[in-house]
Amino acid sequence: MARRRPPARAPNLDTIRIVLVEPRALAGLGIRGVLDLEPDMEVVAEVRSADDALAVAEDRDPDVFILDVQLQEPSTSAATHRLTQEAPNSGIVVVGREDDDASILEAIEIGAMGHVAALAEPAELVAVIRKVADGEDPLRDEVIGRPDLIDRIMEGFRESLLRVEEPQGNPLTPRELDVLTHVAQGMRNRDVGTLMDISEQTVKNHVSTILHKLGVRNRVRAVTFAVRQGWLALDQDATDAGAADVQRDETPASTTASGG
Repeated sequence: MARRRPPARAPNLDTIRIVLVEPRALAGLGIRGVLDLEPDMEVVAEVRSADDALAVAEDRDPDVFILDVQLQEPSTSAATHRLTQEAPNSGIVVVGREDDDASILEAIEIGAMGHVAALAEPAELVAVIRKVADGEDPLRDEVIGRPDLIDRIMEGFRESLLRVEEPQGNPLTPRELDVLTHVAQGMRNRDVGTLMDISEQTVKNHVSTILHKLGVRNRVRAVTFAVRQGWLALDQDATDAGAADVQRDETPASTTASGG
């Protein structure tokens, strides 16, 4: 996805206005503690989800959004894509997860301009925020220095083109389609398990199998691919219009099999 560059601030004149998107209150306290020490930074809002960030974006007019959320969740994916569209003058900094390489790819997909590794020092977070607020693109610079990541990006792009051009037979079992249908509705693993009367681990196993069979690396890509192939809609008796809604609303980002 093409990324929009927020306008550069006048140096040393403006306070960097930040909206922190952090679902865990204790983790939010830690990040705010770091930012409160910086005289040129102000956290103007702390919210728990990307949807909440959309709600405050216009009123708070932040320079930077810090996203410490699971980008893999389908609902989060859709909200973060809307965030880049509805707040084009605000930069996005993503806080990484355990697999930082996967997190970097997810950050690129949603249009972020900054990424901070899960184990980064506080000073690195502060430095990336300043660069993004000043209109720089540190995530691009990070990728340029990583040929292996460029290869992964190109590989994913080529695979997506091939999947669109070459219709395939449906390799999923009825049970796996049931799981994927519930995933497409934004349900978490534990909720799918409760509804289908199976364990959360069994749901995760099904999701892993689905990703393997479809050759995709996350749940949102699996949903999008299945809809485009005509195998899946948002409900069991969905019409063609319902399938079109899924294609429009489920923007490819990332949801791993381990997301609960």
